[in-house]
Amino acid sequence: MTEIEFAKTFLGEFSVSGDEIKPLYCPFCQGGTHRDKYTFALNQENHTYNCKRGSCGQQGHFSALCRHFGVEADQTPIQSKSVVKKRYTMPQTVIETAKDYVLDYIKLRGITEDTVEVFGVGDDGSGNIVFPFYRNAEQFKNAQPTFVKFRPSRKTQKGERKSWREKDTEPILMGLHLCRANLGTLYITEGEFDALALYQATGGAINVVSVPSGAEDFSWIETCADEIAQYDKIAIFGDNDDAGRRMAEEIEKKLPEKIVLFPDYELYRGCKDANEILLKYGTDPFIDILRSFKARPVEGLLNVAEIRSVDFTQIPRTLSGFKTLDKVLGGFLEGDLTVWTGKRGEGKSTFLNVIALRAIDQDKNVCIYSGEIPADRLKYQLSVCAAGQNNVDIIHDKGTGRDVSRVQKDKQSLIEAWMNGRVWLYDNRIVATDETDSIINAFTSAYRRYNCRVFIVDNLMTVALGGKAGEVLQLQSDFVIRLRKFAEKYGVHVHVVVHPRKVKGEIDDSDEVGGLGTITNIACNVLSVSRCSEAEAQSIQADTVVRCLKSRQTGSRGDVKFKFSPKDKRFWEPYSDGDARFGWERSEAQ
Repeated sequence: MTEIEFAKTFLGEFSVSGDEIKPLYCPFCQGGTHRDKYTFALNQENHTYNCKRGSCGQQGHFSALCRHFGVEADQTPIQSKSVVKKRYTMPQTVIETAKDYVLDYIKLRGITEDTVEVFGVGDDGSGNIVFPFYRNAEQFKNAQPTFVKFRPSRKTQKGERKSWREKDTEPILMGLHLCRANLGTLYITEGEFDALALYQATGGAINVVSVPSGAEDFSWIETCADEIAQYDKIAIFGDNDDAGRRMAEEIEKKLPEKIVLFPDYELYRGCKDANEILLKYGTDPFIDILRSFKARPVEGLLNVAEIRSVDFTQIPRTLSGFKTLDKVLGGFLEGDLTVWTGKRGEGKSTFLNVIALRAIDQDKNVCIYSGEIPADRLKYQLSVCAAGQNNVDIIHDKGTGRDVSRVQKDKQSLIEAWMNGRVWLYDNRIVATDETDSIINAFTSAYRRYNCRVFIVDNLMTVALGGKAGEVLQLQSDFVIRLRKFAEKYGVHVHVVVHPRKVKGEIDDSDEVGGLGTITNIACNVLSVSRCSEAEAQSIQADTVVRCLKSRQTGSRGDVKFKFSPKDKRFWEPYSDGDARFGWERSEAQ
């Protein structure tokens, strides 16, 4: 249970101010003899509570408050302290009153001057429309927006940028300053003109906001968490296309505590969005569309006829970046789980570091559980791999006599900036007899808050399971099942490292993977990593072999050969570029 859920269940009438939830009366003392109001505060940021009445003085952690009322608090995600939380600046744009050329273009979109004035839309004096995003009525009154977005006051040409934002400002929902929580439902559109159109069509009778940056940016879920918390129902008036529908589905996943409502797209009359509907048909269609909003059917029951047909070439996936391996597997599909196995020291963890960095290169954020490697050493390994041979120096360690790789200082800061907010690490310093719930909760939060799409558990044997010795195999199997369900539910990919049974020679079959057979049965891919002997390496011109023992997607099996560079901990396919550049280096070269 979250703080806002607790407030709705136990605190009666309450208000939200910043991070604090303030009920009318303290749930312990009820305001005392004089019925003092608003003496109790529940802080959503620090997860603490306290009553300011001296004779009451109740205070403590939110988890203790939940236990007192017989419920359980949600576990908050543990994040790596090496990642710096993004800081935003206030917009500096001077927003001028909309001039005739702005108003003329907006009128062509069917929007009136009254609607323009209500949202504070103006221009920048250079021919561009300015859409200010105000967090509340006070900001609107003082003309101090949190976020500003621009677009030309004319029809854009093919290939021309349609919109842009003021750099480093905080992306929030547009229209929050007009919203009233007592209306009960928050309607979210995909574009600014759609929000204006829907507001105008309903005469401002409903709460209407638009997202800051289109259908694939969900940063507003974090930046507007307090505002969203005030609504039980979220209605997605998105675009009538694949991207708009995916946006609605993603919002439903990321806000599981909300009732997310979908429209009947057939009622759009062939139009793409709310603005086009208003322009072509006026306000009449909106009556039927608003009545059509409803939550999707009960989870767990599917009408086969309504299931969308699948084009397997279009299923979202994360590529390994290695052509032969991607051909064998078909890529790492979202919703799937891959088991990695191999003897100790064969390179499983190192290979997964490469997989993680290649995922980042595809704009897929990554979350890692590493039960064996401390956070600072994992960061070192990722940094060396990201750097590449040309950006790594070999330093002689006098204490051990070994040569050690070290990322060049000027490159380390660039790599950290590239990885910032893209790689999240579960804090394995947490002491718990059973880590399974903690890991699942942290992974879930990483998906919802930071849009992580690739997850790594390295390795299954280090996860504290909390059971008796004789129950370990079953508990490991149960945990992998939970990870697979997590992948399916949120459309992400999970990689799990599982040590093999004690076998001699190569691992040739899924049955040789450790644990119960359920682990490899439920896995979509099973891959084995093995290091070549000197003789074998010379014979096949490779240092490492990744053997595909199972691929549910393609049905393929086979070996993929790789070369390995100890200097930068990279794998690459023979005859390919072993010094390929990651995103941080490509950006530097531009």
